[in-house]
Amino acid sequence: MKVKKITAIIEASSTGFGVYSDKLPGITGYGETIEKAKEDIKDAIKDILEMCEEEGTAAPGYLNDGNLEFVYKYDLPSLFAHFGMLDATNFARKINLNPSLLRQYKSGLTTASEKQKKKIEEGLHELGRQLLEVRL
Repeated sequence: MKVKKITAIIEASSTGFGVYSDKLPGITGYGETIEKAKEDIKDAIKDILEMCEEEGTAAPGYLNDGNLEFVYKYDLPSLFAHFGMLDATNFARKINLNPSLLRQYKSGLTTASEKQKKKIEEGLHELGRQLLEVRL
């Protein structure tokens, strides 16, 4: 059975996190943490598939019989909410970005351009590579 990759967006709210995808109309996940929101959207899909099976109806085609793989994308405020240990000011300096501008992205006051998002993403990946090299 072919696996269908679905891009899901993770967004922070004042009470937790939401997960949704334009490819899954009407299906969302919510939780106090990102992990719980991810579980919730998968549970929602499972519930729909079980209901269709019980009723003897076909599952919506976009569910691909539940054989989905999620690729998660964060909006910047959610990224910093989830990874609270990231200090925006110091991280901005590390990737040669104006710290005030990154704090505005973090708070949702302004939206980063695709070029700025790419710069931030590359900086995060480089930080991850450096952390993987740490030995204690």
